[in-house]
Amino acid sequence: MYKELRKANGDVFCEVRRTPDNSFVATNWIGLQSLETVMIGGKQTLAMLQEKSCKGFLNSNRELVGPWEIAVNWLIQKWVPQAKAHGVRYYAYVQGPGIYGRRSFNAFYELAKHELEIKVFSEESEAEAWLREKAR
Repeated sequence: MYKELRKANGDVFCEVRRTPDNSFVATNWIGLQSLETVMIGGKQTLAMLQEKSCKGFLNSNRELVGPWEIAVNWLIQKWVPQAKAHGVRYYAYVQGPGIYGRRSFNAFYELAKHELEIKVFSEESEAEAWLREKAR
Protein backbone atom coordinates (compact mmCIF):
# COMPACT_ATOMS: atom_id res chain seq x y z
CA MET A 1 0.00 0.00 0.00
CA TYR A 2 1.26 3.47 -0.92
CA LYS A 3 -0.32 6.88 -0.43
CA GLU A 4 0.80 10.42 -1.22
CA LEU A 5 -0.42 13.18 1.07
CA ARG A 6 -0.77 16.64 -0.47
CA LYS A 7 -1.04 20.19 0.79
CA ALA A 8 -3.90 22.42 -0.38
CA ASN A 9 -1.66 23.72 -3.22
CA GLY A 10 -1.15 20.17 -4.51
CA ASP A 11 2.44 19.71 -3.30
CA VAL A 12 3.23 16.27 -1.86
CA PHE A 13 4.37 16.64 1.76
CA CYS A 14 4.47 12.99 2.80
CA GLU A 15 4.62 9.54 1.22
CA VAL A 16 3.32 6.66 3.33
CA ARG A 17 3.81 3.00 2.45
CA ARG A 18 3.59 -0.48 3.91
CA THR A 19 6.12 -3.09 2.83
CA PRO A 20 4.70 -6.15 1.02
CA ASP A 21 6.01 -8.43 3.80
CA ASN A 22 4.42 -6.15 6.46
CA SER A 23 7.73 -5.79 8.31
CA PHE A 24 7.17 -2.04 8.62
CA VAL A 25 5.19 1.06 7.67
CA ALA A 26 7.29 3.93 6.30
CA THR A 27 6.98 7.67 5.84
CA ASN A 28 9.06 9.98 3.68
CA TRP A 29 8.57 13.63 4.65
CA ILE A 30 9.06 16.16 1.85
CA GLY A 31 9.69 19.88 2.23
CA LEU A 32 8.53 22.11 5.09
CA GLN A 33 6.24 20.61 7.71
CA SER A 34 3.72 22.13 10.09
CA LEU A 35 1.83 20.74 13.05
CA GLU A 36 -1.10 20.13 10.69
CA THR A 37 0.93 18.18 8.10
CA VAL A 38 2.63 16.07 10.77
CA MET A 39 -0.76 15.27 12.31
CA ILE A 40 -2.25 14.34 8.92
CA GLY A 41 0.72 12.10 8.11
CA GLY A 42 0.73 10.62 11.59
CA LYS A 43 -2.98 9.83 11.44
CA GLN A 44 -2.51 8.16 8.04
CA THR A 45 0.20 5.88 9.47
CA LEU A 46 -2.00 5.08 12.48
CA ALA A 47 -4.87 4.15 10.14
CA MET A 48 -2.54 1.79 8.27
CA LEU A 49 -1.34 0.27 11.55
CA GLN A 50 -4.90 -0.13 12.77
CA GLU A 51 -5.79 -1.94 9.55
CA LYS A 52 -2.87 -4.34 10.01
CA SER A 53 -0.42 -4.11 12.87
CA CYS A 54 3.34 -4.49 12.48
CA LYS A 55 6.42 -4.12 14.69
CA GLY A 56 8.40 -1.60 12.64
CA PHE A 57 8.15 2.02 11.62
CA LEU A 58 10.54 3.87 9.32
CA ASN A 59 10.54 7.66 9.45
CA SER A 60 12.63 9.19 6.68
CA ASN A 61 13.56 12.85 6.72
CA ARG A 62 15.90 12.66 3.74
CA GLU A 63 13.73 15.17 1.82
CA LEU A 64 12.57 17.22 4.82
CA VAL A 65 13.35 20.93 5.01
CA GLY A 66 13.39 22.83 8.29
CA PRO A 67 12.20 22.08 11.81
CA TRP A 68 9.19 20.12 13.04
CA GLU A 69 9.59 20.63 16.80
CA ILE A 70 6.10 22.12 16.93
CA ALA A 71 4.74 18.58 16.48
CA VAL A 72 6.86 16.77 19.10
CA ASN A 73 4.29 17.03 21.90
CA TRP A 74 1.51 15.66 19.67
CA LEU A 75 3.75 12.82 18.52
CA ILE A 76 4.66 11.88 22.11
CA GLN A 77 1.21 12.28 23.61
CA LYS A 78 -0.91 10.90 20.76
CA TRP A 79 1.05 9.12 18.04
CA VAL A 80 3.52 7.05 20.09
CA PRO A 81 0.91 5.49 22.43
CA GLN A 82 -1.38 4.63 19.52
CA ALA A 83 1.46 3.25 17.38
CA LYS A 84 2.53 1.06 20.32
CA ALA A 85 -1.06 -0.12 20.77
CA HIS A 86 -0.95 -1.24 17.11
CA GLY A 87 2.25 -3.26 17.61
CA VAL A 88 5.06 -0.82 16.78
CA ARG A 89 8.17 -1.54 18.87
CA TYR A 90 11.01 -0.52 16.53
CA TYR A 91 11.47 2.98 15.11
CA ALA A 92 14.08 3.58 12.41
CA TYR A 93 14.90 7.20 11.71
CA VAL A 94 16.70 8.29 8.52
CA GLN A 95 18.35 11.64 9.11
CA GLY A 96 17.79 14.53 6.79
CA PRO A 97 20.52 16.92 5.68
CA GLY A 98 19.47 19.93 7.78
CA ILE A 99 20.39 20.84 11.33
CA TYR A 100 16.83 21.99 12.16
CA GLY A 101 15.31 18.60 11.39
CA ARG A 102 18.02 16.90 13.44
CA ARG A 103 17.34 19.24 16.35
CA SER A 104 13.63 18.42 16.11
CA PHE A 105 14.41 14.69 16.09
CA ASN A 106 16.62 15.06 19.16
CA ALA A 107 13.71 16.64 21.04
CA PHE A 108 11.47 13.74 19.96
CA TYR A 109 14.11 11.13 20.80
CA GLU A 110 14.61 12.36 24.36
CA LEU A 111 10.91 11.83 25.06
CA ALA A 112 10.34 8.67 22.99
CA LYS A 113 13.47 6.62 23.76
CA HIS A 114 11.80 5.00 26.77
CA GLU A 115 8.75 3.98 24.71
CA LEU A 116 10.27 2.57 21.50
CA GLU A 117 13.57 1.07 20.41
CA ILE A 118 14.89 3.87 18.21
CA LYS A 119 17.87 3.67 15.88
CA VAL A 120 19.24 6.44 13.64
CA PHE A 121 20.47 5.80 10.11
CA SER A 122 21.97 7.84 7.30
CA GLU A 123 20.79 5.44 4.58
CA GLU A 124 17.25 4.19 4.10
CA SER A 125 18.43 0.75 2.94
CA GLU A 126 20.20 0.22 6.29
CA ALA A 127 17.06 1.26 8.19
CA GLU A 128 14.94 -1.15 6.13
CA ALA A 129 17.37 -4.03 6.76
CA TRP A 130 17.30 -3.36 10.53
CA LEU A 131 13.50 -3.32 10.60
CA ARG A 132 13.25 -6.54 8.57
CA GLU A 133 15.62 -8.21 11.01
CA LYS A 134 13.54 -7.01 13.97
CA ALA A 135 10.29 -8.18 12.33
CA ARG A 136 11.39 -11.83 12.38
